[in-house]
Amino acid sequence: MNTQDAIELLGIVPEDDEREIKRKYHKMISRFHPDSLNEVRKAHIQRAQEINEAYRILSQSDSREMQNAYGTEAYGTEAHGTDNHKSGKREQHQEWSGEWNEAAFIPRNIYLHYSMNLSEEERKEAQGKLYYQAACGKYMWDPEEEDFALFLTSIRHAAAVLLERTENAVNAEDLSSVPDLKEYRFRIQAKLFEYLSMQYVNPLLVLDSLMKSESTDRKGQKIYRVKAFLAAEAASPEGRLIASLQSGEYLFPKAFHGNQIQLMNKDKQVLGYLHMEDDRLYFCIIPLLKRHAAQVKFLVQEEGSGTNEKNEGINNTTNSSNFRNSGRGIKRGNNKLKVNIDFYFRLEDENYTYNSSELNLKIAEILNGYEKYLRKYNPEQDQFCDLFARLSRSNFRSRFHLKDKDIQYIREKGMDTIRSHASDFVRTRLAPAQIPNDGKQTPMRGHPVFLAQHATGCCCRGCLYKWHRIPAGVRLTEEQQEYIVDVLMAWIEREYNRNA
Repeated sequence: MNTQDAIELLGIVPEDDEREIKRKYHKMISRFHPDSLNEVRKAHIQRAQEINEAYRILSQSDSREMQNAYGTEAYGTEAHGTDNHKSGKREQHQEWSGEWNEAAFIPRNIYLHYSMNLSEEERKEAQGKLYYQAACGKYMWDPEEEDFALFLTSIRHAAAVLLERTENAVNAEDLSSVPDLKEYRFRIQAKLFEYLSMQYVNPLLVLDSLMKSESTDRKGQKIYRVKAFLAAEAASPEGRLIASLQSGEYLFPKAFHGNQIQLMNKDKQVLGYLHMEDDRLYFCIIPLLKRHAAQVKFLVQEEGSGTNEKNEGINNTTNSSNFRNSGRGIKRGNNKLKVNIDFYFRLEDENYTYNSSELNLKIAEILNGYEKYLRKYNPEQDQFCDLFARLSRSNFRSRFHLKDKDIQYIREKGMDTIRSHASDFVRTRLAPAQIPNDGKQTPMRGHPVFLAQHATGCCCRGCLYKWHRIPAGVRLTEEQQEYIVDVLMAWIEREYNRNA
């Protein structure tokens, strides 16, 4: 491939500067790279390699080569300079010069695409992958330097690392007993992906790098116009509503679902989700809207007001060439309807300050919830395994077990009721600072919780101190009471699972 081939492949024109060349490259590679597709075909891999090779050639070409390729002096000498060689050098140096976010919850890997001019040894080391790890750290995403598809891969891998750490903390060798784990894990990973991506994207900086504001209002606030559309099956309820839309009609946001905006008409009827043609904008616009830092306006695009372009957005199931115009800006084809939307976006707070530290608490809460879910279904390897190991060495404590009538009682009442009983017993018989009959307040039989209290050393304040180091003479805190109930229920669930 020569410079002329590279120019034609990426669709470069003489007026394009370095930034526009990068933009065209990122847009094209995101359509064919396997990491951004739901399926991997040999043709996709080959096309991605050709696109990478074309961009590499243009990045290393000087203005004279570009001029010769065009056959004109139209290509300015400022279009390509020494800065374009930076990305090439990073294949040899494990470093990254991006902005650092110290408040981020976890470092992430920075991935770059391999170039085509690898040695045989380097190709073997790559093991068929189309990208390599260039660095690792708490680096913010820069769309000019890091491919969007690889950024998404980086965040997915970071979320997977957090889940694996949580699973290792549970010390469970086999998670097959956890019901619906695959589905539950997927939901947790999706939520982690959302919050982690928000930590590594400064929405204002990225927005300014991706597009220019179309105008400003009377106060000088920037107004952006985003290319967007609605699409639905023609026979669906949403499709019938879309078919009735009129050019210039106002639409309204109904709700946020993750990183999507659900739209409705003036009668509050749901039309579906707004699709932005540049997927990268979701990571800028949605966080700003959720933080009330911007306002929006949605208008059904009037016929002829937009550009005649191919649909290269996220709705890959439709092809604009198969659509015919209904005369009202609504296109029909393949049993689907599509209407272009003028999405106006105005920043309300020019002094908006990016702050990602607030997300750390949400990430921690998600991981804590995941850990509790795993421990709930892995009583053999829970957080009390060391405690139970010590208790098992006590002749007195280890002699307590649930009887058949206790198992039947639990089966009839259910674990939630048993836990409620345990909370009541702990609150009334153990929590007070002074207990007149301390040491004799817990019967030896008559309820599964009584047996659990003796088996776990939670029967009196003296035993609580001996086995759990909870001091006597002071009222138990809510956290201490919850801990004791968790210990009791963990023992009961172990006994129940063994005998049920």
